[in-house]
Amino acid sequence: MSTQWGQDPYGPSSERYGPYGSSASADPYGSAEQHEAADPYGTADPYGAADPHGAPQRGAGVPDPYASLPSGLSQGRYAAPGYAVAVQPAPPSSGLGIAGFVIGLLGLTLCGTLVSPVGLVLSILGMRETSPTATSPKGGRGLTITGLILSIIGTVALLLIIAYFVVMFVIAGVAAGSGY
Repeated sequence: MSTQWGQDPYGPSSERYGPYGSSASADPYGSAEQHEAADPYGTADPYGAADPHGAPQRGAGVPDPYASLPSGLSQGRYAAPGYAVAVQPAPPSSGLGIAGFVIGLLGLTLCGTLVSPVGLVLSILGMRETSPTATSPKGGRGLTITGLILSIIGTVALLLIIAYFVVMFVIAGVAAGSGY
């Protein structure tokens, strides 16, 4: 059975029915007019009644969010619309606190705790700089506290190592003096 392009291979009956046996002219989902008439949202506007991303609509019963702000903020000179934020720049970080952190970290990892007392002193000075009661408090308090903790651990480890060698020398001296 050979068919030419444009001819229906199923014969004249396929004009009344689609390829799956149903009527080709029947809309299985109903007509577009039916759907528009039964709009569940109550509006025929496809984008909604109001733009949700547009400017806020102020009307009766809606409080003004800018009413309690100073006049410069209420006009939006210093903040974006809807936000009343006064941003202050962060204070500069404490150089002593950062140095205490770096030396405390090096004392634990690379230098075998020999520089940990130096890191302890720098971290204590950095804590004084970053204290909220300082005349001009600096930032970096978290690094300073971490440097202080690392330096304390390194200093305690250094003291334990020194105590170990002192005890070993004392035991060696006592053993040498008693003839063993």
